[in-house]
Amino acid sequence: MLRIFVFMLFLFIVSYAEELKISADLFESDENKGVTLFKGHVVILKGRDELRADSVEIFTDKKRKPTKFIAKGEVTFTIHANNAEAYKGRAKKAVFLPLIKEYHFYNDVFLTQLGSDNTIQGDTIIVNLTKGTATAQGDSDKPVTMTFQINDEPSDD
Repeated sequence: MLRIFVFMLFLFIVSYAEELKISADLFESDENKGVTLFKGHVVILKGRDELRADSVEIFTDKKRKPTKFIAKGEVTFTIHANNAEAYKGRAKKAVFLPLIKEYHFYNDVFLTQLGSDNTIQGDTIIVNLTKGTATAQGDSDKPVTMTFQINDEPSDD
């Protein structure tokens, strides 16, 4: 029964778009609750995106379609947006909501835009790939810090 569930889970995840590959030291699943847990050296690869964490929980709906991924521990990631921009970063917790293509990063978050010197640091950063939006929030001890390049050359517009 567990093998069937795992196979069905991966069929639904893979049918989302690109192949999803997960490796970890431990795998646990509860079909009745719709929760799958991967623990220890977790690596998730999907297309060009990558996430590494100490643990990842995947929540599914009654049709076994993934609704939420929660990564905890030393989380590192690389994500590619629809507009060909790519981001790399780290956090202590990451939540991915696949139905709305939104990432929530928490606790000592550092995010950098690949191919540039643009960075953002904060306690919470939310990136919505569908809308092309991002928000960041600091905490009481550390404000949000952004670093970006300004082109001082005159525009031809």
